[in-house]
Amino acid sequence: MARTDFDDFVKRQQELSAAAEEKIPFDPKKELAEWLGRLNALYSDVQAYLKDYISGGSISFKIDNKELNEDFSGPYIAPRMVIRIGLQEIRLEPIGTMLIGSRGRVDVVGPAGTSRLTLMNKKITSAHQLVSVTVIDPKNPPAAKKPIGQEIEWAWKIVSRPPALGFIELNKESFLEMLLEVSNG
Repeated sequence: MARTDFDDFVKRQQELSAAAEEKIPFDPKKELAEWLGRLNALYSDVQAYLKDYISGGSISFKIDNKELNEDFSGPYIAPRMVIRIGLQEIRLEPIGTMLIGSRGRVDVVGPAGTSRLTLMNKKITSAHQLVSVTVIDPKNPPAAKKPIGQEIEWAWKIVSRPPALGFIELNKESFLEMLLEVSNG
């Protein structure tokens, strides 16, 4: 009898997999273009946060390139932002996209440490919300849901340090505070 249950399980999984592949085609070029667009949008936001300092000449920045290599795309070039405040240099280093629990990560690296920006579901505010477990009756599977990613609004968040792992909305105040932290200001 266990063999029949397992056979049924394998068959259901194959059917679900085939259905998912039909509904959610994965396009690596589209995913990569979306990721690079989100990086550029982040850097535009940072420029807006620092606008008064940049126009006053007390902060400068440049965008250069960093080579990344991910399983889904292979090697590619991503923009990296370098902010200069006096003698201090702070880099916004893209780490990658298609990461567990997020759509991308950028490390903010300064002389006093590193902070992390994560592109994630805007509704998530704590690590407990990242993982959920649902027990499903194998004889009564749930109805198909919308394809993953279509109903999610993505936003950049600052990842707080453990043990109280949390996610802070990225805005001008939180970004400036993060710059102080990584530059020991």
